[in-house]
This record gives sequence, structure tokens and C-alpha cells, in this order.
Amino acid sequence: MVTILMVTAVPSAGATGETYLDERFEDGVDIFRSGHWGMLPLDNGHQGAGLKSVMPTGKHWGSSGWWHFEDNGFSQPEELYWRYWIRFDDDFYIAPPARGKLPGPATLQHDRCNGGRPSVPGEPCFSARMMFSRTYPSAGEPGYPNGPDGVTRLGFYTYHLDSPSHRGDIWDWDGETGVLTNGEWYCVEGRIKLNTPGTSDGVLQGWVNEQIAFDKDDVAFRRSAENSLNIRTFWFDIYYGGSDTSPRDNEIQFDSLALSSEKIGCDVSQNGTFYDDDGSIFESDIEWMAAEGITKGCNPPANDRYCPNDPVTRDVMAVYIARALGLPATNDDFFDDDDGSIFEDDINRMAAAGITRGCGERLFCPRSVVDRGQMAAFLSRALGLTDAGSGDLFVDDDNSIFESDIDRLATRGITKGCNPPTNDRFCPGLPVDRGAMAAFLHRAVGDN
Repeated sequence: MVTILMVTAVPSAGATGETYLDERFEDGVDIFRSGHWGMLPLDNGHQGAGLKSVMPTGKHWGSSGWWHFEDNGFSQPEELYWRYWIRFDDDFYIAPPARGKLPGPATLQHDRCNGGRPSVPGEPCFSARMMFSRTYPSAGEPGYPNGPDGVTRLGFYTYHLDSPSHRGDIWDWDGETGVLTNGEWYCVEGRIKLNTPGTSDGVLQGWVNEQIAFDKDDVAFRRSAENSLNIRTFWFDIYYGGSDTSPRDNEIQFDSLALSSEKIGCDVSQNGTFYDDDGSIFESDIEWMAAEGITKGCNPPANDRYCPNDPVTRDVMAVYIARALGLPATNDDFFDDDDGSIFEDDINRMAAAGITRGCGERLFCPRSVVDRGQMAAFLSRALGLTDAGSGDLFVDDDNSIFESDIDRLATRGITKGCNPPTNDRFCPGLPVDRGAMAAFLHRAVGDN
């Protein structure tokens, strides 16, 4: 039976269970080891970066990818909770009576349990993808024969032992909680618990923004002899229609995908100031930078990301050093190619302090990337370092014009090298990323 409950679900402490995946797409979309296609990076997701899928006009597929539990070091579970944030584009449109598929769990055998091929003995399978449609409680009412535009209803499109022989079963979610307004972000969660083999006690549940929107507890996924059929895959499947194709370029956006053995909830707040440095070896250095007012983030006006893997450019380096050292203002204009830059004042402060000489006649090259050798020179001058220690500290900076600056930084303990644990190389020609820059600055001035 299907029970629709209009109550607020109590968040479960998903962290106490086994977390299989917690992906925020800050470093791209390539998390599907078994391959994927059609998944595009999204700069502005729900929080930080995300991904998007586009079903082109006249086509079915938006994207498809497979995240297999065993490929990622986990046994195939019998129960799974999943969570992702989803946003249907403002102009998302479904031509009635078409529907489409969204990500969900599955175990497919020989391409069964999709495309009208059900589970059969010897090739058992199931799929419990989520679904989008325009089905709405007002369908059939005067003026709304197919429901209003501007909303999208969620559901499950499920292949189970009792589903129709020619397709999966269509189970719409609640007509209020499960209906999403296009153009807005929603936290969507699902749960599947496979049945006791031979018994119809399998569970499917769905939540939107922590409210239960679907609850069914009599599903049969496994026959009596199919004890080994467990959840193999989380299938990131975006597909329009059955025989119908997309009437326009329909875009769906996603963020913060998580898989767990317990309910996850919608709290994806960051640890600290930024979302995209959680787990970084430089997180404490980045937090120090933020606390000191040296950085505000990389995505104004939200500034909830730091972009730790992005390279540091010369103008950003000027900002960091000027703020970290409190360099005094100057009325002098040293360079012509920074006119109009929001960082011009910081660049002039650096030049007035003798920290930079520019990159040519009245040129600073503000958008050029800083390499590690140049960074050593900037910091050495900024800190007034003179002691280069004894001997040559790295094997790969010989003949570099920055060798003495590099040795000064190492003697001061500001750098340890680039190839731990040996650390006999400095990699002077490699770009400095924003995470490493935070560490250099923290070591240089953090205790001053």
C-alpha cells in the first residue's frame, strides 16, 4: 500500500551510520569510476559548485553515470538512503503526458529492469529511479487540463516483481510536498530497503526538504531464491520520456549528493568559513586567512568558497601580502596595466614597499599566474629575509634566479618542499595554488 504523510520527518544522524559517498562537486563531476557522460560542471550550485544535465530538444538522454558500491570499496547493501539537492530550470517544460527519469538505486542484469525489460528468474534485477512529471492534483479541472506550468512533480519509476511487463511502475509522490517550483533548489532524499526474499515487505520512501512525500512498505524486489541480489549501483540517470523526446533544452541542476546507511538530512553546512576546503590539508591555514581578513573567498557576493585548487595570480598575491603585512597606502601609481583593477591599490602598496618590481616597463601583469619560485621572491622581500642558511636545500632549484629566496624560506620554516616525505625538491616552476598560498602565509606571519 502507499501511504502519504504530511508530517515533518525527524532528521536522522546519518553521520553515525556508514557514509558511502559525500560529494559536493567542488572538484568537478568525475566521481563515477565506471564511466559517465552528459554531466556538466555548474559554477553556482546550491552551495558552491554543482553539476547540471541538459536533455536537448528532440532527444531523450541528458546524462548517465554509475556509482558501483564494490568499485568504491563497499559491500553491496540491502538498504540505502540517498540525498541530493535539485533545481529544475526556470523554463523546464514537460509536454503531457510525458515523464522522465532521475537518479536512484539499481541492480541491473543484462540490461534488464530498464527499457521495458523486467526482472526474470536467472536474470534478477530491480531499479528504483526517481521520476519527474507534470501530474498535479488540479489535472482535469477547468483551465488546468494537465496541471499548471512552472512546477514539476517527483515520483519513483520502479522495476519490481509486480511492475507492468512492458515498463516500470509509476508512483507519484505527494501532490503538495512532492511538487517543486521550477527555478528553486530543493533537498530531496530517498530510501530503499530490499524485501525479505519471497516476501513483499520492501520499502521505498521519499522526502522533500525533510518532509515525507512518499512511503510504501509492500514492495517485492527479490524472489525467494534471490538472497544475493543487493544494491549494486547508484544510477545517475537523466532521461526524458519513454517514446517522447524533450520539447526544449531542459536543464536540471544537482548538488551535494550523499549515500549512507542511515538517513542523511539536509544539513550541508560547511566546517568553518568555506564549503570547498573541508578535508583539505590546508583547511586550518585557509581558516586563519579568513579570520585575519586576508581572504574573503572566491565567489562574491556569496563568498562561501575559497577555491583552494585554483592558481594564484599576481594581483591576488598582492592583495594577500598587502593585507597580511598591513602595508601602508601610497599615492604613487607604479604600473599602467592595472588601471581599473579592484586590486590596484594593493599592487601599488607592494611596489612602494619594494616587494615587487613588476614584469616590464610600467607593467605588473596582474592576471599572470605566480609560480613557486616567484612566490618565494615575493615573500622573501616582504619579510626582509636575509639568512639563506647553510648549503643548497633543494635539488631542483639550481640555476634558478630565485634559489636564494627559496633557501631563505626553507631556513625560516615557511616551506618544506613539494615532495613529502623526502622534501628535497621545491618545484619552483609549478603554479602556486590558493591552498598552498594560505599555508605559506600562515607560516610566514601567523605567529607575528
